[in-house]
Amino acid sequence: MAQKRKKTWTKRRHARVFAFLRPIMRLYFKLKYNYKAVPSGLKKGAYLIISNHQTTMDPFLLSLSFRFPIYFVASDDLFNLKVSPLIEYLVAPIPKSKSLRDVAAMRSVMRVIKEGGAVGIFPEGNRTVSGGQWEMTDAIAKLAKLIKVPLVIYNVCGGYGTDPRWGHSIRKGRASGYVRKILSVEELNALNNRQLFDIIKSELNVNDADSGIAFRSGKRAEYIERALYMCPVCHAVSSITSHKHEFKCEHCNTAAAYTEKLAISPAVAGFEHINDWYEWEKKEIVKAVVNGTQIEDGDILFRESIKFKKKKKLNGNRVSIDKDNLIISKDDRKQVFPLSEITALTMVGKKKFNFYYVGKTLQVKGFKRFCAIKYVHIFDGLRRLNEQHTQEAENEL
Repeated sequence: MAQKRKKTWTKRRHARVFAFLRPIMRLYFKLKYNYKAVPSGLKKGAYLIISNHQTTMDPFLLSLSFRFPIYFVASDDLFNLKVSPLIEYLVAPIPKSKSLRDVAAMRSVMRVIKEGGAVGIFPEGNRTVSGGQWEMTDAIAKLAKLIKVPLVIYNVCGGYGTDPRWGHSIRKGRASGYVRKILSVEELNALNNRQLFDIIKSELNVNDADSGIAFRSGKRAEYIERALYMCPVCHAVSSITSHKHEFKCEHCNTAAAYTEKLAISPAVAGFEHINDWYEWEKKEIVKAVVNGTQIEDGDILFRESIKFKKKKKLNGNRVSIDKDNLIISKDDRKQVFPLSEITALTMVGKKKFNFYYVGKTLQVKGFKRFCAIKYVHIFDGLRRLNEQHTQEAENEL
């Protein structure tokens, strides 16, 4: 009796699909982003390839530097699309829930590596909103040491300037991608987790505002309120509006322009770049909520996201958050989700956030100028405060 062949994650068709699409993608991204991928020179084999995360298209941009298929760890939101079965068949991404430890995803990573495939991961776990580096954990350093294959550190540059996450249009500039550093297994073994994590953070730190490249558009500032939600002059929340290359606070009328060199002109309260403003408001919004401010938005769509299935629409058209609860409401009906019972809350796309509650992935999708990131900042900031208070209390015992 013939023995059944064991199913593998890596398949020949993935290499054929990649070889077919590679020249098409190269031309497409040259025309769309003025993007140039520097060849890596690496031969096919098992690697852990990590990169900073600037655009939705980063997996494609990164892949153009390599001559073999890469199996990317992808948000489970990708697996809720109509074309998800086709994507899974052609390129077999590894599904993972954002902001959650996913044991199944890590098993799949190990499986690909054992089969001699290359795995691609964006350690920040989320595309930059401000142009600066998203927070990441040392889990990526631990994984790199565990799987015992070369670590390839890749940089995408100019992606944020060309297609900022908060924006609504592509800007004409220049973008590129290249391998910044390769660490052998021997070099990885010689480093402890902290040393390796520091190297990863440093080598993945790309800020397009420092590049000096001009990114031209007649709508440079449009939708900047998706990133800048708190005025540093009057501290009003959700008061920023944008039009073409200018934006202003409707509460105090402070106004500025967003320049081709990714600067704020004139500087607002000393902030010359979006990332500096963004880092300031991330702390200030938490202080405001702790002191009793409730943040609220209407015109939302509330859904449950189920892996490999169509999203299920739920009741609710308003969302609010205070220091204790996330609340979804419609008319007089309220659904209260205690923050202490939410496992994680993360931004998805440009105007959505997911939160994980009692085993479910629930999603809030806002109107076209909706700022999702402020809810992430509030949730993460309050959690850090609670952990800090708990640690201080334990230290006093």
